[in-house]
Amino acid sequence: PRPPNPFILFRNDYTKKHAKGGPKVRRNAHSGPLEDSHSKRAGQAWRALTAEEKRPWQLLAKKAGEEHAKMYPDYRYRP
Repeated sequence: PRPPNPFILFRNDYTKKHAKGGPKVRRNAHSGPLEDSHSKRAGQAWRALTAEEKRPWQLLAKKAGEEHAKMYPDYRYRP
């Protein structure tokens, strides 16, 4: 597994906080207008953050990357 990047950590937190009681996403285009998914709204929220607001997520990702390197010392990303 790859270590999480700052956006992935943010998105996980965002969806946990907003999943309860949020609108359901219609996956069938013939059943009416589609609503934005939690992931899409998380992306919009992420882009609206300032660099300073993103900083805590960047620090968490760095820490997660360091822990990942300890757990998987031979890991190399190979797309």
